[in-house]
Amino acid sequence: MSAYLAPPCLPVAVGATVSLRLTWPHPGGLLWGLFGSGTWALLCAAMALFGARLGGWPSLTPSRRGPRLLLLSASAVAGVCVWLLCVRLGAPAHLLSVGRTAPLLAALVLACTLATNVSLHAASAAASVTLLVLHLGTGWAVLYLLVAAVGWSRLHLRVHTPLQVLAGASLGTSVCAAVVLLHR
Repeated sequence: MSAYLAPPCLPVAVGATVSLRLTWPHPGGLLWGLFGSGTWALLCAAMALFGARLGGWPSLTPSRRGPRLLLLSASAVAGVCVWLLCVRLGAPAHLLSVGRTAPLLAALVLACTLATNVSLHAASAAASVTLLVLHLGTGWAVLYLLVAAVGWSRLHLRVHTPLQVLAGASLGTSVCAAVVLLHR
């Protein structure tokens, strides 16, 4: 579960879906969503792979504080760079407001990681589902079961405590809700 719904995967699918919905009936939103979230996800995955291959951490999802802080910092910077590139390329303003979510969430998880090992997997899953619910309707709330499954998988793998999973899910939900509601 953790591998299939890892932080880069779900945000790309949700970014494309929400972008398409926000620009419907023009399919250009799908391209913007795939470009923005896909580029950020590829950069994050490349940094994780590069760090693991160089021996900076033992896996693609480092749990030690030092490598985790480094990867989260790079992820936040990559998110800002991709967002600025989208601004430069002329992405629609309402998509840019949604695009602020990724670097903001990465920065906040980074800040929280200074105190504890907040679950980025739970934060990412909760943020993704919250975006779907707020932009596509409450019928998508059933996907919060995925957030629970991701949280359970992090507990089952013994990489997080229940409080760290709950903190991640709460952070993801609140950051997305705030970004969306402040834009409206």
